[in-house]
Amino acid sequence: MEWWSELWLNEGFATWVGTLAVDHVFPEYHIWTQFLVDDLNRALALDALRSSHPIQVPVRRSADISQIFDAISYSKGGSAIRMLSSYIGLDSFLAGVRAYLQKHKYANASTQDLWSALSDASGVNVTEFMAIWTRTVGYPVLTVQELPGGAQIKVQQDRYLSAGHASDDENQTLWWVPLRIKAAGAEACNSSAVLTARSAVFDVPAAEAKWYKLNHDTVGICRVKYSPSAVASLAAAIAKGELGINDRIGIISDAAALATSGHSSTVDFLTLLRAYSNETEFVVWQEISQRLDALQSVWANEAEAIGRIRALARTLYSPLAKRLGWDAVSGEDSLASRLRALAIRAAGFSGDAHVAAEARRRVNAFFEGDRSVFNSDTQRAAFAVAVRTGGRAEFDKIRGYYLDTANPVDQRLAALSSLGFATDAALVDDVLTFALSERVRNQDLHQAIAAINTSGSNRQRLWQWYCDNYAVLAARYRASMNYMGILLRLSVAEFTGNSRADEIEAFFAARDTSKFRRVLDQSLEKIRANTRWLEKDRSDVAAWLQSNNY
Repeated sequence: MEWWSELWLNEGFATWVGTLAVDHVFPEYHIWTQFLVDDLNRALALDALRSSHPIQVPVRRSADISQIFDAISYSKGGSAIRMLSSYIGLDSFLAGVRAYLQKHKYANASTQDLWSALSDASGVNVTEFMAIWTRTVGYPVLTVQELPGGAQIKVQQDRYLSAGHASDDENQTLWWVPLRIKAAGAEACNSSAVLTARSAVFDVPAAEAKWYKLNHDTVGICRVKYSPSAVASLAAAIAKGELGINDRIGIISDAAALATSGHSSTVDFLTLLRAYSNETEFVVWQEISQRLDALQSVWANEAEAIGRIRALARTLYSPLAKRLGWDAVSGEDSLASRLRALAIRAAGFSGDAHVAAEARRRVNAFFEGDRSVFNSDTQRAAFAVAVRTGGRAEFDKIRGYYLDTANPVDQRLAALSSLGFATDAALVDDVLTFALSERVRNQDLHQAIAAINTSGSNRQRLWQWYCDNYAVLAARYRASMNYMGILLRLSVAEFTGNSRADEIEAFFAARDTSKFRRVLDQSLEKIRANTRWLEKDRSDVAAWLQSNNY
């Protein structure tokens, strides 16, 4: 790369090509589906903030460099390549990459060099539309309107922001968006339909087809907002198993994101969630659990509503945990094992007393010498549930497991990460003291505290710890101050309340944040966006939960 502004050429491409290689060697891993949760949605979440940055980000100071090793350079960069390679075809894309590498071997290269090589290989002017994606911040939400006659839709693009609708000044970019429209009964999507203007009309048999979907296979970098009738049709198709895994992930992800931003209601998301009650795929459940975790985090201090949200969660997770059980079935793949662990953890955290009791029973059996009660996936889940629902006895056993250097490193770190799930104030104080001790390696400190913010009642305790120990932490990580940003995000990003954001901003007003300024700005913006979300939907969510007897 010619300069740090081209970092994405290394990291974004590496993200994409690494996934491509794994998919080629191990197609049974369904790695491109995992990519949606691990990379695309991480990129969409960060790039929905006003404090995000373009893929090609100007780098003018050394302090800027460490701050751009983030989900934009890696995950949005990789997602942009995935979108482009899907549009021009993988063979043409790889031919262009080979030409690009051959021409620039043993030399530096720029983004424009890549676009030129891909244009030559594909016969498509790649620069014309991809420069928009790499040089501008953000991405669009596509609003779909069915036109009279039922044979056409109007699609309008506007910048998506998680904090709400973009202002006119913020809504200047017109992205090149491949729509990939797929209707029920069609063998393939319409890959030639591309939106380049503010709005345009496209042929879709909306009245004849049982359903239609934009962004087939969730390849594009966008959110899609449908009419209520179109959402109902898609929900019915999901319940009947008519949509593929990637599309099921994309639909629930968009619904949750649009609820957060106010483009739709959280009630719409909760209603759609019911269509997933018979879901069987791990990665879809992973997306669902992340979205429900986000909802529970924002509503954590709403005493009545949070209990009802957990009751809703139990209706989803408890049957899944019961069906999968605790023990592996002969011949099952790794995704089945991961789904079992997800169900156990989610059900236990949602208040399933049976799952919680079994987790504690098995943890006790494990420490009495019966190592057959877990595999590595269920061990991590059970440790977390045992700490969350248990007490000092479970906490001390699991901390002891971390301290025993004879145990495998990955399992020791899983034990360390579980400690923060404690809810008892005395145990949380123990975690925070322990995290700063010499018994936790400097590079592992974040794992010790990461889970504390999942308990609404202990967030203030974590933030106070960060404030009280700021000088100690800054001295410890002075050679890698971006780690201070990691600790900051963990300590504050789950708060709600504009006054809390103001307090955090005031704390850093006289401190040098140049090496983690982006993280600070993003964390403050997230707090304010979540506060707006809660204030907007608090009463509607409470009414919906009550009317549905949760």
